[in-house]
Amino acid sequence: MPFSIEEKVRIEFRKTLREGHTKNAELDPPVPPEIMPVLESGERLAVRVDSTRGAHYWFTDRRLLGENGSGVRDLLRYAAVLGAHWMFKDLHTDPAKVSNLPNLKVRHFDRLEIELRDSLVVLEALDQAHFQY
Repeated sequence: MPFSIEEKVRIEFRKTLREGHTKNAELDPPVPPEIMPVLESGERLAVRVDSTRGAHYWFTDRRLLGENGSGVRDLLRYAAVLGAHWMFKDLHTDPAKVSNLPNLKVRHFDRLEIELRDSLVVLEALDQAHFQY
């Protein structure tokens, strides 16, 4: 039986936390009061990632929530994700980005663009929230 998305998220973060690559993520975080009203019936928090700008990203068993000074909002449902791109979706096809790659890596190493059918969700200031070999 294949792993659920929640199990995959936990496995990846557990591995990078154990190996010391990740410093700003917490597995099975406590549920703070501001998150309670946003959770759906039976929804479980799997991981919290703290951005370097004070925002929080909450990975649940079914979606990703974003929390900043203006509240908590639904960023995406895992089932709607078409792909994830480190830094920029067009990183290797945009000539301006290709020619400026060293500077982009320094300034945007902790940025992800998550492609949905009808939009692009950008996660920024992630620090070293995940390490991929």
